Amino acid sequence: GDRVILARGYESDDVVKLGPLKVGVVGEVVEVLDGPEPLKVLANGELWHYERGALVREGQEQEPISLHPGARVDASNARLGLLVVRGKDWRPGRGDQDGGAGNVGVVMDVDDIPEGLVGVQWPPSSAARRYSAGDDGQYELQIAPGYMEPTLPPGTLVSATNAKLGLLVERGRDWHRGNDDGGPGSVGVIVDFVDDCLVVNVFWPLVRTLANHRVGTNGMFDLQAASLQDTSQRAKAASSLASAQVQHKTPRACPLDVGDRVILAHGYESDEAVKLGPLKKGVVGEVVEVLDGPQPLKVLANGELWHYERGALVREGQEQPREAEYKGSPG
Repeated sequence: GDRVILARGYESDDVVKLGPLKVGVVGEVVEVLDGPEPLKVLANGELWHYERGALVREGQEQEPISLHPGARVDASNARLGLLVVRGKDWRPGRGDQDGGAGNVGVVMDVDDIPEGLVGVQWPPSSAARRYSAGDDGQYELQIAPGYMEPTLPPGTLVSATNAKLGLLVERGRDWHRGNDDGGPGSVGVIVDFVDDCLVVNVFWPLVRTLANHRVGTNGMFDLQAASLQDTSQRAKAASSLASAQVQHKTPRACPLDVGDRVILAHGYESDEAVKLGPLKKGVVGEVVEVLDGPQPLKVLANGELWHYERGALVREGQEQPREAEYKGSPG
């Protein structure tokens, strides 16, 4: 029943041009199926199948370029830190080198985008490959469902609490690796979590190297949020058309699991919603269930169950930057 139009950038798609939706034409979704083109649309008396990223609701605000979850990755939207999954043109010969359907990768190299190619890192295997983003008319990748820009206030120390896949970083307070990053001011991107999330794997494009960096090991924090997060060109919200049917195998942030003993992250003691719950400064709780939604962690503390957002909690004993070293509000 949704009335839909083409998402920006899809008017020139060779396959889409064969269908009834054109600029200014409105269609209606008549059926939602499985597969790479699940949206069956009626427009101008003709039925056509479209991929999710190709459509938006009539009247819905759009980014100047197509950064909607499900949109194909091409020269218009490929950028460092973009989270992606396999797309409609995924080549059969690639098999599960991405870790399997639904696994999330991080764009780590856009130097060859003029040739229609991007480099992607697939955690947790750390496999890195180049994929078509227009080469030979093929688009092997699409933006990950539920994608939102992973940003922190510039200069914020990166810890296990706030580290996220795709976050742009630079050398921080405890940097000890010389010019392994390419020199002061170089920007890298987090592509994986290591060692119980106290270490992250970062790709440094300037020197084209991968390196592990501390985000809490022995109280050391090697990284801080980059000064240039490029927020004007990265997705600012998840599209309402984002698919919720694909299981994400890769954590977007450092995961907590059932049985973990947890405490409040610095800065959350004064959060008005958190103050209503059983966790206080010095109180330890236990994760009893991990759900979906904005407050997925169900925690038992002092005999009371309470739901918390992921950023509000850290594992007991996990090193955190001191409160004064956080430059933004919690989350």
